[in-house]
Amino acid sequence: MTPEPVSQHPLPPPSSPPKRGWLRAALPLTALFVLGGCLLPNMRVQWREPDSFAQSPAAFVPAAPQSATLPESETYARAAQAVGPAVVNIDTQERVRGMFDDYPSEGNQPRYNTSEGSGVIIDAAGYILTNSHVVGQAGEGKRISITMQNGKKMPGTIIGSDALTDIALIKVEAPGTLPVAKMGTVKGLIPGQMAVAIGSPLGLQFTVTHGVVSALGRPVGEYENLIQTDCAINPGNSGGPLANLRGEVIGINTLVDRRGQNIGFAIPIDNALQIASVLKQYGKVKRPWLGVRVTTNEPRLVAAYGLPDVTGVVVINVSPRASASQTLQQRDVILSIDGKAVRTQEDYRSIEKTLKIGQHVKVQIQREDQRGEGELTVGEAPASGTISP
Repeated sequence: MTPEPVSQHPLPPPSSPPKRGWLRAALPLTALFVLGGCLLPNMRVQWREPDSFAQSPAAFVPAAPQSATLPESETYARAAQAVGPAVVNIDTQERVRGMFDDYPSEGNQPRYNTSEGSGVIIDAAGYILTNSHVVGQAGEGKRISITMQNGKKMPGTIIGSDALTDIALIKVEAPGTLPVAKMGTVKGLIPGQMAVAIGSPLGLQFTVTHGVVSALGRPVGEYENLIQTDCAINPGNSGGPLANLRGEVIGINTLVDRRGQNIGFAIPIDNALQIASVLKQYGKVKRPWLGVRVTTNEPRLVAAYGLPDVTGVVVINVSPRASASQTLQQRDVILSIDGKAVRTQEDYRSIEKTLKIGQHVKVQIQREDQRGEGELTVGEAPASGTISP
C-alpha cells in the first residue's frame, strides 16, 4: 500500500544513490541512537524560570475575585469573600527539651513540636482572635508565625490566653495595612441560619466549608454556651471564624464531637470579644475563686457515705491555697453562700461567678449532725490547662 503523502505538494522523486549509499546514510543515524541511549539516562535537566516567575510563593496565591463579579445566588462565596482576607493561618513551634540539652554536641540537635490553627483579624492595629489551645499561654516560649491569605508571613506575639473560655489574643506588627473582619452578634441568631467556616483543616490553608447554625447555647464539657454548627470543622479549623452570609463573624470555631459527623462548636463572638478586651488590658482573665470542688448531694451519696441528708453541695476537696481550707473539710455539705441557697453544683458555680476577688462571704454548712457558719475570703482563680470535652 502506498503511504499517504505528508504534504499537499509531493516531493520530487530522489535520484538513484550509488550502490551502498543507503548504508552510508544509515550509519550516522545509528550512531546517534546508540549515543543517545548511553547519555540520556544520565542527564540532569535544570529548568530556569524567567525572572518574571521566579518570585516568592506569595506571588502564586490567586487573587480573590471581586464581590461584584459574583451573582446574588452565590451566597456562600460572597460571605467567604467578605471575611476571607481577614482570616490567618497560625503556625506554632515549641522546642522540646531533652535529657542532654545541657550538653550540646554535634549530634544533639534541638527538636521542635509544631502545630497549626487559624485566627481572624479583629483590629487594624494587628490584634488577632484565636483559641487558647492553638497558641497556649503567654511566656511558654513558643514561636508564632502568621500567614495571610496573600501569602505574607509575620511573627506573632501572645498578648493573653484564657484556657477556661479557650480564647487567646495575639498581635502582629503591621498597623494600618491589615484587612479587618466585620464583627457580628449571636443576638437574634436562630437555628437553621446559613453559615460558613474558614480555616486551615489538616493543613489545607484557607478552606471554606458551609452549613447552618444547628443550635445555640450548647453546654459541652466546661463550656457553657456554644454555637453548634454542621459546617465541616477539623483539626486546624480551631480559632477560625464562623460567619453569617453577610460575612460577619458570629463565632470562633473551637471543637468538634468526633462521635458523629459535622457536629462542631463555636464560641459566640460576643463572649469572645469580651474576653479579648480583658486579655488586651490585663493579659489574663481574673476570676473569683473559693478553691472548693463540690458535687450535688444526692440520696445515693447519703446512703453510700453516710452524709447528712440535707439539700446542698458536698465538699469533695479544698485547695490548700484557698482560705476555705481553714473553714471547710471533705464531706461538709454547703447550704448557702453569702445568704444565697446552694441546692446544686450549678448553683454553687453561678454564685461563685458573682463574687468579687477579696470579698469576705458567709458560708453555712452541715457537718455530720451539726450546722454551723464560717467566713471565706474570695481569691483569684489560678491559671488552668486547656479544657477539652
